[in-house]
Amino acid sequence: MRAISTFILALATAFAVLTVSSPQLESSIGYHSPFRHTGDGRITLVDTHTGERLAIVYRDATGRYHDAALTAVNHTLRCHGDGLKIPISLKLVELIDNIQDHFDAEEVRVVSGYRSHKHNAALRRRSRRVAHNSLHIQGLAMDIRMPGVSKVALAKYARSLKAGGVGLYRRSNFIHVDVGPVRNW
Repeated sequence: MRAISTFILALATAFAVLTVSSPQLESSIGYHSPFRHTGDGRITLVDTHTGERLAIVYRDATGRYHDAALTAVNHTLRCHGDGLKIPISLKLVELIDNIQDHFDAEEVRVVSGYRSHKHNAALRRRSRRVAHNSLHIQGLAMDIRMPGVSKVALAKYARSLKAGGVGLYRRSNFIHVDVGPVRNW
C-alpha cells in the first residue's frame, strides 16, 4: 500500500511540474518541435554543386517528423567529396527552415552540408579557414546563401537567434551556420 501511495505522489508531482508554465515548454508545444528556433516544417534546399533541388515537408502540423523526408534531406546534404551520408541534425534543419521562413526565401542554396573526415581534411589542405574538427563532420553545420538576401543580412539574423555559430566570410558568397556553441566570426 505504501508503494502505491509513493507512486501516486510521484505521479502527482510530475503532473504539477508539467503544468507549470515554462517558456521553453510552451515554445516547443507552440511550434510542434522540441527546438527553440523552428520553421514551418517545409524547406527547399538546392545543392550548389550538383544542382539538385529538394522541396519537402519534413514535419507535419502535429509535430511528427517524416522519416522519408529526413532521409531525402540527408541525401541532399551528403558529402561532396565521397558521397557519404549521415543523419543531419534536426535542430539544424529546423534552424535553417526558420531562417528561410524569416526572409520568405524560395530556397536555401547549400554550399556545404555534411563532410566526411577525409573530405574535410582535403579541404583543410587547400584552406586555413576549414576547421580541423568542423561541425560539418557531425552533420551540425551548413554553409548557405539565399537568393535576394545579402550575406550580411543573413548573418545578422542568424546571429540574433543565438542558436549556434555563425561565420561571415568576406571573400565568399555564403555564411556558415551551425548548432554548436554560440560564437561568431
